[in-house]
Amino acid sequence: MAGADRLLACALAATAASACRAQEAGEGRSPSPPRYELRCDSADTAQASTLFCVRLDTRNGDAVVLDLDKLPVTSGSSRAQDESDGTYQLGCDSTVTPQKSDFRCLRLHTRTGDVVMLRLSELPPWPR
Repeated sequence: MAGADRLLACALAATAASACRAQEAGEGRSPSPPRYELRCDSADTAQASTLFCVRLDTRNGDAVVLDLDKLPVTSGSSRAQDESDGTYQLGCDSTVTPQKSDFRCLRLHTRTGDVVMLRLSELPPWPR
């Protein structure tokens, strides 16, 4: 019986060590909700179409309308530093009139609230 007890003790120790490593790596922990959210939509008429985007601070409810003409625009790849899953959010919409249509996307950092306009013509295609 001593051998079986030792085997059980070793199995329990291994399970506990595995659980500790998973906890240290952040596994099993639910991600925190985003601090900021982004919503975009267009207002379209036959004569004009305008894209509007609003950024919401989920902590205090503060909403701001983004001035799209003043946002930084990506040049080349839009890749930023690797962070945890859910760090970035994308808001896209199209504007349409009988004469013209346009499709634009903004990238939001859900923790800092930073927003950039993506220059879609310079983004790599997928799949390659």
